[in-house]
Amino acid sequence: MKKRKNILQTILSLVTVMVVIVVFQTILFFIQIQHNAQFYQNNNRKELSIRPIAATKEVIGRSPKRILYPQFDLDLIYQNWTDTATLIGSPRETYRRYLTIGLVTAKRPQNTVYLYNTLSSLITNANREDFREIYIVILLSDLDQEWRTNMTSAIVNKYPQEVKNGTIKIIGSFDWMYPSLTNLTHHRKWHSKSKAKWKAKQNIDFVLLWLYVYKTKLSEFYLHLEDDVITVGGYTKAMKTFIKDQKGEWTCLEFSELGMIAKLYHTHDLEALVKMVALFYQEQPADNTYLHFNPQMLQFRRIIRKPTLFQHIGMTSSQWGHVQSIKDRFCVANVEKKLSKGDNPPAKVLTNLKFLSKHSPENVYNTSFGYFWSKSKPKKDDYFRIVFNKPQAIQRIVVNSGLDIFPEVKVYSAVLEISSKNNNRNDCTDYNIIETFVNGKVDVQNVPYLLNTTEIRCFQIRFQNSQNFWAIIQEILVFLRRLAVSTKLAYFIKL
Repeated sequence: MKKRKNILQTILSLVTVMVVIVVFQTILFFIQIQHNAQFYQNNNRKELSIRPIAATKEVIGRSPKRILYPQFDLDLIYQNWTDTATLIGSPRETYRRYLTIGLVTAKRPQNTVYLYNTLSSLITNANREDFREIYIVILLSDLDQEWRTNMTSAIVNKYPQEVKNGTIKIIGSFDWMYPSLTNLTHHRKWHSKSKAKWKAKQNIDFVLLWLYVYKTKLSEFYLHLEDDVITVGGYTKAMKTFIKDQKGEWTCLEFSELGMIAKLYHTHDLEALVKMVALFYQEQPADNTYLHFNPQMLQFRRIIRKPTLFQHIGMTSSQWGHVQSIKDRFCVANVEKKLSKGDNPPAKVLTNLKFLSKHSPENVYNTSFGYFWSKSKPKKDDYFRIVFNKPQAIQRIVVNSGLDIFPEVKVYSAVLEISSKNNNRNDCTDYNIIETFVNGKVDVQNVPYLLNTTEIRCFQIRFQNSQNFWAIIQEILVFLRRLAVSTKLAYFIKL
């Protein structure tokens, strides 16, 4: 009996301890709920008092905390925020159109502005009827009031008709729309603090733009662009055709392979995209997040239209001190770049210039599209060389450098040289100058007469002085010497 009594006492003691623990946890739970409720009340009250645009470059303090971002409903902070954010063009006095094109623009170093090139390209390359079904929403994301005023005035002056008829809408972000962008710790290790902050702010800029388009229900589809791209003629018709050609369900159609350039979504999907990008705003850039978002929406492969329709032209990034010279290798502007097809016999393409991986030397000579873009600025005696597999009888050599979108990035102080002598390293010696580059081009006729030989083994571009710019070589065309008809007849008669 005594042993049984001890067991019962032990059980009662354990039950008592468990009850105390449960009661204690319940009390803590209700305290936490009360604390969170008080936090939201205080936070909303504090944010509602911050309505004006802060004329400051730093986005700090007085802002929603990360806990708000998975749902990211700005109506909880400030009702009718879309009206307040609209600087030019009312979101209410509009009719629903087919497509909204969204752009985020910010200050760049040295007062560099690519936005006007982008807007002009969008306007001039659109079909007139299709353009009536398009809105262009520009988010001025820098908080500098003077810069915003200047940009708004410039856009209104340059595109008065598009602003007047409501096609171009200008909106602005507010400091209270951002979370704290200081002391970001949860980001990629190889990103510097400045890049992590720049990327995090860019994510929220995108989120604000997408949320604005979603809330105002401007259109059926949304196309996200950057403010430093150009497009090609008939892009609106090409996009419509590509949309109609889709057989099954889709979430995102891409008209550029790069980053967040030219990504098309149904407008009703933007809210879900907003939540995912906002949730991971400091962990990764949006151009990574969307690749994870699409499968969550049951699209398990990228759907990219090739040739693509938009090309990146910016070099001076809004991330201060950073150069961004990436190019879309599939852009339709590059695919048919060869105006005439040369013979281009088999050869090795050599250079001592460092180059961007997608713009290798072979693009110039051996492919039907693409071009060479040096990563380093050419210095004196740098070269770009063509070494034939066997000697060739060449009649003509054409070299074109630079691009229409980058007219200054071409070959300046350089000469074209040829050689008929090789060495043991399967390279050439004793080069002879046959032409000097003028405006980035050379076109040499009657090559055999210049060297007094038909056995050409190599030719090269040699820089005579250092350049202030990188070098883009668009194409090299080699035309072989043709035997005259009379010569061919004489040959056969002799046989």
